[in-house]
Amino acid sequence: MRARKYSKKIEIWQTTPVSDGFGGNTITSTLLSNAWCKIITNPKNINRQTDFGETETFDRLAVQLRKNKNLVYDTQTMFFKYRGVDYNMVSEPVNIGFEDREIEIIIVRKI
Repeated sequence: MRARKYSKKIEIWQTTPVSDGFGGNTITSTLLSNAWCKIITNPKNINRQTDFGETETFDRLAVQLRKNKNLVYDTQTMFFKYRGVDYNMVSEPVNIGFEDREIEIIIVRKI
């Protein structure tokens, strides 16, 4: 694994319910981690542009990053921020090369 291939910084966020003090909950976003990653703008493992409903090629990104054993990746509650834009996870992390060091996640821009 070459460290220089990870040249972009991405933020990993999670939405969590927080008590509002009146017996209900509000949704709050919490920063879990910052990670160096490799961004692939037109992933080849997705054949059609409209597989996830996006209309532009920059709406879908593949993110390759080092596996963090402290994070449990959840497509329902986690999202990513890259250059100030929010992206939802649409795929579970894929173990690259089955070496248990790197993962790849497909993310789509929030609408």
